[in-house]
Amino acid sequence: MLTYEEVLNLAQRLTPTDQVRLLEALKALAYQSVIVEGTDELIPSEEIEESENALQNYRTGRDNGLSSEALKLKLFGRSVG
Repeated sequence: MLTYEEVLNLAQRLTPTDQVRLLEALKALAYQSVIVEGTDELIPSEEIEESENALQNYRTGRDNGLSSEALKLKLFGRSVG
């Protein structure tokens, strides 16, 4: 496997057009998922974006969230406590 320095050296030899193409490909690769620090868990970027959108909607009042009772029903399928 090539080292970071070797890959960087190769990238620097590319034409500016190919460097831009490489950058776009690397960005797409890097943002496909995120590794959760301290675990082996990968979270797809779509789930992160969905979560961020839901939080923003809640913060701005476009989504009031669930009541405690509705959340219990959703999580446990019945009323708890």
